[in-house]
Amino acid sequence: MPTKNSPAPLRRSSPLGHRRGLLPVAVLALSLLGLSACSSSGPKPARLSSITPSLTLNTKWSVSTDRLPSVAMGQAAFAPAVSEGLVVVASPKGRVAAFALKTGEAVFDLDLKTGLAAGVGGGTGLGAGLFAVVTTTGELALVDSKGQQRWRVPMGGVAHERPVIAGGSVVVRLADNRVAAFSQETGARRWVVQRTLPSLVLHGQSGLRSAQDGAVEQPSDALGAVDLVAGLPGARLLWLNATNGAVRWETTVVAPRGSNEVERLADVLGEPALAADTVCVAAYQNQVSCHEAVSGRAKWTARLDVSQPAMADQRLVVAVEANSRVHAFDRETGEKRWSQQDLFLRGLTEAVSYDQAIWVADQEGYLHGLSRETGALLARLSLPGGKPSGRLLVTREGLLVQTQSGRLVLLVAATAAK
Repeated sequence: MPTKNSPAPLRRSSPLGHRRGLLPVAVLALSLLGLSACSSSGPKPARLSSITPSLTLNTKWSVSTDRLPSVAMGQAAFAPAVSEGLVVVASPKGRVAAFALKTGEAVFDLDLKTGLAAGVGGGTGLGAGLFAVVTTTGELALVDSKGQQRWRVPMGGVAHERPVIAGGSVVVRLADNRVAAFSQETGARRWVVQRTLPSLVLHGQSGLRSAQDGAVEQPSDALGAVDLVAGLPGARLLWLNATNGAVRWETTVVAPRGSNEVERLADVLGEPALAADTVCVAAYQNQVSCHEAVSGRAKWTARLDVSQPAMADQRLVVAVEANSRVHAFDRETGEKRWSQQDLFLRGLTEAVSYDQAIWVADQEGYLHGLSRETGALLARLSLPGGKPSGRLLVTREGLLVQTQSGRLVLLVAATAAK
């Protein structure tokens, strides 16, 4: 039974994929939020039991944005980006809107007059105050903090995930497994790194990680101004120089195995997670693993039917299974710390670490706070605006959520009333 927040499995009787656009391989069109229907005869999502909250989050501000469709097959996720005191969001209709991170005050609202394929990438350092988006027609656009489009150029392919800005480059992962960089100043192509694309991949799942704005919580200082970590289909993980495309190291995090192409799917899910000197990733339906940031050498691996990107902080690595069970591991050793099963089949998002808890949202728009020590449920709130449209973003001002119903919300920690 697929859940709304996990990649939908391919039925055995279905064709393995289809050819689309410039892609000369079969692609499984899947999204982070998957399918919504469940068999009436199968297992049911867990009912929420009453809890006495010991933590709560308050809404600091909430603003209206474009409504987002329930994510269907082939659509990417939309989530906010932060740079230079602005939080910027995008919508499939082509709207790019900015708000002050501290207050929610509207700053600009730009209509690019073309459909957008994913959310926003924000810059830091040389790229501070710049924001990049990809269009559904295969273009890359750069917008500045005043809401002006600096340039728009063809990418030579299509992309389904947000770009990143690092080392004077705007970098995208194209659907044919190329990582391509364009000059931040002019939009001219600077370099391309390509790897073989497996015959069957998850559609728009693997992502890029670079250093982020100082307002975004980053549990690692291993990423320099030019560093870029790329997760790719086929369970590949690369550390690149964003300025010139030089590969510092590359590793395959798991050897795909199985009797058919579906069973051999092992794409790296989402953006690699960095904490201290460690890079942690989840390989679809296979495992979660952590690697040395300096070399890519594996530190530990845990077998898990994982369906969401891994989360890492100074102490824990948290992974969400396809059935929405949540597991926490010691970041250094990989030792299992706890498992949380009370949210079974509730279609959980990837986890984030904020304030005193680990937070996950479910398909009904509830945000759940889990104890760092035991995984016990400490908090629950109904999100203003319902289900998140993409990943939650932890900032020094609070927890940012963009919802499918058209709200951008900043939540801040508070002590629950006794």
